[in-house]
Amino acid sequence: MAAIDALEQLGPVAAHQAIPALSYLVAHTSNRQMKEHARAVLGRLTMQSALGIEDTATGDANQGELKFHEARASFLDGAGAQMIMLSWRRPDGLLKGVNVLYQDQWGIKDCYGTDEMNLSRWTEIVSEMDEQGVGSISVPLQYGRALIAEARSVSKRTRRKLPIAYAIWRPLIEGEEPATKNAAPMPTRLEASSLTAVLLRLAQRGDELFRLPEFVSWMFEPLERIQPYIDRYWSNRGLFGASMPGQHSRGRKSEAKKQKARMDLETVISEAINELIDSKWRALYEVRLLRQGTLFQFADRTEDAEIVRGVAAALHPDSSLPTEDQPFLRAMMRLSIEQGPFRAIAEALESARMGPMPISLFPGVND
Repeated sequence: MAAIDALEQLGPVAAHQAIPALSYLVAHTSNRQMKEHARAVLGRLTMQSALGIEDTATGDANQGELKFHEARASFLDGAGAQMIMLSWRRPDGLLKGVNVLYQDQWGIKDCYGTDEMNLSRWTEIVSEMDEQGVGSISVPLQYGRALIAEARSVSKRTRRKLPIAYAIWRPLIEGEEPATKNAAPMPTRLEASSLTAVLLRLAQRGDELFRLPEFVSWMFEPLERIQPYIDRYWSNRGLFGASMPGQHSRGRKSEAKKQKARMDLETVISEAINELIDSKWRALYEVRLLRQGTLFQFADRTEDAEIVRGVAAALHPDSSLPTEDQPFLRAMMRLSIEQGPFRAIAEALESARMGPMPISLFPGVND
């Protein structure tokens, strides 16, 4: 209620953002008192504004005064999440910036924006993303907008409410230039291909992707489905059963036992692949790979993009290559089973202090 009153006190100065924000609140809040208060403020603010301001506020929010600065997109993580960052330069040299978090099974999970940001702060954000393992690359504005439009359609399909911040920044995020208004949207992923002999050779190198930092977090999801295989592997091996330095050789595993442990792991991997990898899972990860491949193309990493294309073709539900024989899947399962307990511990430690967005454009402000 205080926020609604504050919007009214700002008056026509903030109409370009207040009007769509209040409209969104009226349409989506279930609190009758708040809905009526927001509707009353919306009416008064509209009456106080200059003629036609409501159309302008829900349209092209002063884009004529802004010059596009940069769009960046992060690489996909293991859960199919990706951040899209857009920025425009104001007449005074400061930046307007928006970042949108897109998760492919949810849609738009979060959105933050800022009216005033120094160029140096934008550079710091990019550096912080790299330090936190959320690498990003510069992409065309049309690509960033196409990704966000795709995320919005997922939100609509999954019946998820859009963040209210998205309603505020939507005119700027989705603004279209007249010349390209009717043009086909830029593709957000590589084109799917059938498994040719060339792509098959590339798919056989699929395990190499896990040497790249962009695939460090790519483990089997959802974790609870693979948990029985993790438990089985570690119960046979002993999570803390390794010998300490300085112990006698009799306390160490013999080479034969180590070899047996490796064979047991490969057996568990094969069983997990055969029992967990179905057509739906393959189709989901094929799309994730093709989206990742597009980012490699933007980064001029042609070889990595081609390996991704080959792995995606092998992963397609109609592929002729058995899942058990796909190096990418075996490497993913091996990492998931071997590192599963440690990942669960790390996630538990991080969950208490990590917010919904990896990087916030509002430093020092918490939800």
